[in-house]
Amino acid sequence: MTSGIVVLLGDLPVERQMLDLLVAEFGWSLKEARTIRDLARANLDHNLVTVLFNPVTLSLPCDRALRLILEAAPRALPILCHRFAEAIDRPQVAEAGAFHSLQLPLNPREARQSLGFVWGAKGRSASISMRSRPEPRQTIDRQTKQSRARAVAMVA
Repeated sequence: MTSGIVVLLGDLPVERQMLDLLVAEFGWSLKEARTIRDLARANLDHNLVTVLFNPVTLSLPCDRALRLILEAAPRALPILCHRFAEAIDRPQVAEAGAFHSLQLPLNPREARQSLGFVWGAKGRSASISMRSRPEPRQTIDRQTKQSRARAVAMVA
């Protein structure tokens, strides 16, 4: 798999060093984007694989944050990060486009597992599109939706 970028969107309270090490295990690097506009700029220059975000720190409702993230970085898989006390409607969040979710503060084992789901989804998308060569966008969109559905089902 080619190297990619994991983006921390907004002001996420995460231990950067720990996350840097986890991301490196997958051959990726970590980048911060303060705003959706920064995310869109990063998407033009890099291979974004996933975006970790908390809608509260973006001052947006979850469905709106997801819509904007998917518009800014359509091939990246969004991972919703939330506090334990925040109520999450998992089916609604999945329908809005979230690939996975993680509780804050990040648990290294859970973060590694979530990144592993992303790695698996990205690897499957790449191998399927290389074999069959249909319209690339359709293949990635279909695989991404299927992978998101499987990951959300596993968490729920």
